Amino acid sequence: MILRTILIALVPIASVFATEPPTAIVLGIADGASQELLTAARLYKEGATGRLSLEAFPRTAIVRTFSASDFVTDSAASATALGRGIKADNRVVGQATATSESAPPSLLDLAKRAGWSTAVITDDSVTGGTPAPFLVEIGERERYAQIAAKILDQLGPRADIILGGGAQWFSDLSANPGVKYKNDDTELVSKTAERLKSLPVDFYDSWSAFQDRPTDSPAERPILGIFYPDLFPYFADGQRNPRLLDMVKKTVEILKARKKPFLLVFEAALPDKAAHLNNAKRAIIEVLEFDETLAWLRENLGPNALILATADHNNGGFTINGPPLPIRWKGDQILGTNPVTNQSILTWASGPGFDRNSPAASLPASDPLRTEPALLDAKSSYHSGGDVWLLGSGPGSERVQGFLDNTDVYRLIADNISPP
Repeated sequence: MILRTILIALVPIASVFATEPPTAIVLGIADGASQELLTAARLYKEGATGRLSLEAFPRTAIVRTFSASDFVTDSAASATALGRGIKADNRVVGQATATSESAPPSLLDLAKRAGWSTAVITDDSVTGGTPAPFLVEIGERERYAQIAAKILDQLGPRADIILGGGAQWFSDLSANPGVKYKNDDTELVSKTAERLKSLPVDFYDSWSAFQDRPTDSPAERPILGIFYPDLFPYFADGQRNPRLLDMVKKTVEILKARKKPFLLVFEAALPDKAAHLNNAKRAIIEVLEFDETLAWLRENLGPNALILATADHNNGGFTINGPPLPIRWKGDQILGTNPVTNQSILTWASGPGFDRNSPAASLPASDPLRTEPALLDAKSSYHSGGDVWLLGSGPGSERVQGFLDNTDVYRLIADNISPP
């Protein structure tokens, strides 16, 4: 009798925790965006007492990022962990080592097998170190021409929609007069451009043309949209078209119209690119772009979407120095110098900011091209090995807690992909 009473009492509790499987899964990756860079973005936009949209995510965890070969990962190895569930050597794309003869399935494969739609979006070249491991397998991340050719093979079988930059790897050579191709890439790029014309793929090299595409088009052919020769311009340098948010919005509209569950992977690549240059303002504004995209997704996908956001690694050893700093400062004020110490508020552990006499170091604090001081002299800042953050909301996000490995993110997503 007592046992029966306990079981009856537990029924309401169980129903509270019961959830429907997700109708959509989104993985957002802010490349190179350390925890301290998130803090700087909050200070810049809202001040010390404000909040970013991503701070409203109900679940948080700390994530280890070491690769199979190094305790400081690169983007290719980290994205392979996120997209394939394995530790890979640095510089290797979608497989464990440069000489691997097989590779585990991509999350995109699992979604397609379950009858889902899939999409990959980046504001880097689609051949870049973060998007590529979800799409292809290759032993060296800088074989961009080969990666582009492999991407064509996966349009449809693995990915329904791919958007980003990197037109120089997919278009006729005459359209890229300033590009110096290496080795035999010239011939391969020409073949890729020709093959693209003959494939049953909707190809867009104009954002306006893609934006005008009917959302409910009856044709469900794979879509490839390539909108810049390489990576996108920095948002801090002036309005860019399209924004990361624009690409995500249009893609979600198309995916929803197809009436199937979907997996969307999107990358904000430019925090990392800016960090390599010691350009704090550029990096901060790109984090804010990522934050706005996450806010739109949570508002428009509803409670049945599993949304995860993370960084693939840290970059540059970015630091906010103090005290004392006026608590009410925000915006460009935090890009300047401490009023007491007369030292830079924002600094880096490594990178081109080591040269205090460079023209970029003497620019006004508000200039996106300004390089903040760095301790170690490097042409491009080094990745750093600290743990990163992971945020989660929606069904399945209960596992976003404590200390995790980046391969756990793969397993979390894989376990929540189920047939519709």
